[in-house]
Amino acid sequence: MMMVAIASLAAAAVAGGDRIAGRVSVPGGISIRVPVGWHVVRGWLSDVTDPSPRLAVASFPARLSGRTCECGFPNVLNFSHDGAFVFVWEYLHPSRRELASVPSRPARFDVAAGGAVRHTCDGSSDTFGFKDAGRAFQVEVYLGPGAGPELRGRAAAMLASLRVAPAA
Repeated sequence: MMMVAIASLAAAAVAGGDRIAGRVSVPGGISIRVPVGWHVVRGWLSDVTDPSPRLAVASFPARLSGRTCECGFPNVLNFSHDGAFVFVWEYLHPSRRELASVPSRPARFDVAAGGAVRHTCDGSSDTFGFKDAGRAFQVEVYLGPGAGPELRGRAAAMLASLRVAPAA
């Protein structure tokens, strides 16, 4: 009986983690499936032009300052203690040599917990680059200190749903 209850709870947790609001397209030929309750940040994201800010999604209704951090990353004014902020940059003009040095899109995205993250100007982030459809991307996943494994799983699943149109 106890095993059935545990299995039911595990199934419910997986089902909850897979709830998707729908596929959202953003300029630049990119689309992603956004989890229920998450928010695509629309409008101005950064004054940096290359790499170009392509996508920002948060697990909370993020508000951005009109000024970026020193590195050009959006300055999130209301970062949630248990939230996630996912940001995707695209390198617009990589040479063939530069593109060849970028790893291919991973078969699976893993969003690190705690120690494996690097510190950037907006806090701790899990940062990785990849190429897809002849294009080069950098992803930054910022997590609040209270973010747990379910939130990291949702962020990873969302990134796995990322679709990129081929380079023009």
